Amino acid sequence: MSFFQMASIGLSLYGAYQEKKAGDKASAFAAAIGEENAKIIERDIDIADRQIEILGRNLEISNERKGKFFKRARGVGTAIYGGSGIELSRGAPVTAELASAAEFEYELSIDAYNTSIAILEQEDRKVEAGMRANVSRMGGQAQASAYSAQGTTALLTGLGTTIGNARDYGM
Repeated sequence: MSFFQMASIGLSLYGAYQEKKAGDKASAFAAAIGEENAKIIERDIDIADRQIEILGRNLEISNERKGKFFKRARGVGTAIYGGSGIELSRGAPVTAELASAAEFEYELSIDAYNTSIAILEQEDRKVEAGMRANVSRMGGQAQASAYSAQGTTALLTGLGTTIGNARDYGM
């Protein structure tokens, strides 16, 4: 057996090993990329949580402001009617007061409803982001498996070639 034949067999084995190593490295990178993409996508969940918190605080602030305005408007109405000597326990002042209270409650209800819809949209956004993150991870794992399989195939093919060459060389 010549030096060339031995070198050929050695290089064949080394090449097969290197291809397997490259496949494993590509596999690890594909899995890491899928995971990093998933983490980026999952940031949308945190953003949606913060948005839900902001929506809740905005509703509280809005309700507080509307409540103060309503009390102030009631106080002005009471002062105007009372200062004019109008009876406040019945008639137009009471009717106006009831209409104002009904409108105030209606506004609060509309705000609460709109906020609840906005919160539901954010909850949906969180679920969607979680699903996209899972798909990213699965895609990374699928790509990783494909690269790993390519590396294993290359190794086995290289070993087969090496064994065939060794047999041809009479080893």
